[in-house]
Formats: sequence, C-alpha cells, structure tokens
Amino acid sequence: MRRLLSHHAAIPALRSKHAAVQAGFGGEQELDKVFEGYAFTMKHGIFHDLSLASSAYFQVDTLFITPWYAVLFEVKNIAGELTVTENLPQLIRTLDSGQVSGFKSPIAQLESNCELFRDWLYSRNMSLPVYGAVVLAYARQRIEVFDTKIPILFPSAVPTFIRKLPTTSPLLDDKTFVDLLSQLSSSHRDFIPSPICETYSIRRSDIRTGVICPGCGVIGMEKYNGGWRCLACAKTSRDAHKRAIRDWFLLFGGGMSNKDCREFLRVNRQQTAHRLIMSMQLKSEGTYRNRVYTMELLSERKKRT
Repeated sequence: MRRLLSHHAAIPALRSKHAAVQAGFGGEQELDKVFEGYAFTMKHGIFHDLSLASSAYFQVDTLFITPWYAVLFEVKNIAGELTVTENLPQLIRTLDSGQVSGFKSPIAQLESNCELFRDWLYSRNMSLPVYGAVVLAYARQRIEVFDTKIPILFPSAVPTFIRKLPTTSPLLDDKTFVDLLSQLSSSHRDFIPSPICETYSIRRSDIRTGVICPGCGVIGMEKYNGGWRCLACAKTSRDAHKRAIRDWFLLFGGGMSNKDCREFLRVNRQQTAHRLIMSMQLKSEGTYRNRVYTMELLSERKKRT
C-alpha cells in the first residue's frame, strides 16, 4: 500500500487483507500469552503456526501435544456478530452497520485439521487422541453456533480445558515423545507468500520505486557515501535500502538482477547496487552477466517444550 497511489483500484482489497492478517496475528498473540504465563505440570510441547503435510497441506494456529493426547486450537479474532452454520459450513459476520460477510467455518476447518493430523501421526506409526477447540481471542466477541461437540473457548479458559482432558497411562514413552517433538519441528514447512502484484493483479508500472524514509515515510531517499538521506525531512539511514529490497521480493518474487536493484532503489552505478545487494546476504544464481539474487521469505514460527 505504501508504494501505490491512494486511489489505486487494489487499495480496498489490500486494506481488507491487511486488517484481517493483523487481527489474526493479534488473536494468536492472546492465546500465546496464556501459554507463556501458565506452567503445565505434564510433559508437553507447544507449537505455534505449524504447517504440515499429510494427504494435504494444513496449518495449525496452536498445537498442544503430550504423551497422552494432542489438542489443536483454531484462533479467531473477527469483529461483529458471528454465526457458524452447519450446512453449508460457513462463518457469517454481521457488523453493526448491517454489512454481512462470509468466511470459512472455523469448526469445519478444525475438524479437517484434526483428521489430517491423525493421518500425519498414523504415517509415523504413532497414535494419540486428537482434540480440537475454537478460541475466540477476546471476550467481547459474540458467536452463535449449531449443536457441535467442538468447544468454543476464550483464551483464559484454555488451561482448564487442557487440565480436564484424560491422563491415565501415557501412550508414548519418553523416547518416542521426544522423537515426535523433533519430527514435528523438522516436518514444518514455512509459508512462502505469492508475489503481491501477482495475487492482486497489480502492474509493475503502478508500483512507486525508491527507498522509503523510515522517519517521514516519503519515497525517494538519496544515496550518499554514508548511506541514505531523505530530501523531505533530512533524516539519514545506513540501511534503509534493506526494507526496499525486501519490498521488491514481496511485490514481484523471482530473481532480482543488478539492473532490477538499480531501477527500484534509483541508483545509477552497478557497483553501488552490487554492494547493496551483498549487504543482504541473498542467494545468487548464474554467471556474472546473467546473475540474479533470491531471498528466502520465511514466516516466523515459535515452539516451546
């Protein structure tokens, strides 16, 4: 959005997506706080934003796993009056303004993830009871659901829900459980986003080039020997180009050439662009004349055991 004119046709869709991502991340943080502040006495592992492959790829907001059972938590942070329908499976959101929007059913999504996780365990000759719960990030959220066995919880109720799950004889011995935690960690595959311009059908020529000032946000910092200088507010920065280069990969994807770098950062000399690219520790492919650089755009993932 920073690199498009305010009246660009893609702005409304980008704003909506940005708000949804921010809300989802904020909701997951609320559950994270509960796990960080509660000391469970049983052996356990906690994985956040875990992406696995079974018969299909699936992503788990939070996985709580023990030698007795596993629990998958699906976290939702959606404003408005929420209604989950059974047929067709959907989450319907009604705002105070009367605007109605439809989303994927969190219950159907959670049930699918539980089945896929059971399959994932089975393929590794392991078997555990797999439970699931939908977590509403904030108590102010209102939701109406059909008659379902899937619990709907607020974050503060999660420890009590976990403590009430059956723990008789452990189904996995210590060695097997440690191995399971290791396999979960090594099996995770980071989410690599599609290029934004491709996803939202934005022409390259619509993207405003230049280094963005970290102080005032104006595009077009000037390169000088010590770094970058903003012509609008006079702020200087040694590494403002790093954010711009990351922008290029998020926007366009693929490989960046020296020419791509020069045009996007608005620098003239090949040697300058080469030096800036080298500061990013990017992977390189090809010979000198045809060399391109790529960046690994990996999401952050947290694990605690």
